[in-house]
Amino acid sequence: MNFQKLDQLKNKLDTRRPLEDSIVKNLREDLILRWTYNSNAIEGNTLTLNETKVALEGITVGGKSLREHFEAINHKEAILFLESLVEKDEVLSEYTIKSLHALILKNVDDFSFEVPSQMEAFIDWYKNEAQTLHPIERACRVHVDFVGIHPFIDGNGRTSRLLMNFELMKSGFLSE
Repeated sequence: MNFQKLDQLKNKLDTRRPLEDSIVKNLREDLILRWTYNSNAIEGNTLTLNETKVALEGITVGGKSLREHFEAINHKEAILFLESLVEKDEVLSEYTIKSLHALILKNVDDFSFEVPSQMEAFIDWYKNEAQTLHPIERACRVHVDFVGIHPFIDGNGRTSRLLMNFELMKSGFLSE
């Protein structure tokens, strides 16, 4: 796959950085809201975009389950955790995966982790081969491979989408 056009667009955007603080703040808030809403909607969460915004502001939405509120709040916390990992230049690891998954299911479900041999192979692939791929291809492979392994009882989809975006964030595709 040829990522040349995407690289050109990213480079064009990078020349305009740093963006004004107010623009960065608004973009970040919108990204967190939409990322949270869409990822949870894929998993069946019935909060609308506006209801997700309200829930993230700490207000309870009438007629919606506590679980749906926690799913929104937890997803935002997971994004903030990813941002801190990117700032520290952390790499994908079993710890990262377990931590993200625990955040996703906090106050919602048991977050037991089954480590099949496929997870070990996935981490080995990431450490030894993934960095040779274009960041977009690497992010896609992380997502597809992780979903294919399906190491958790619940939360695999949301965790895989967070891992995919973690790769994009580390490469400057979702940054200020």
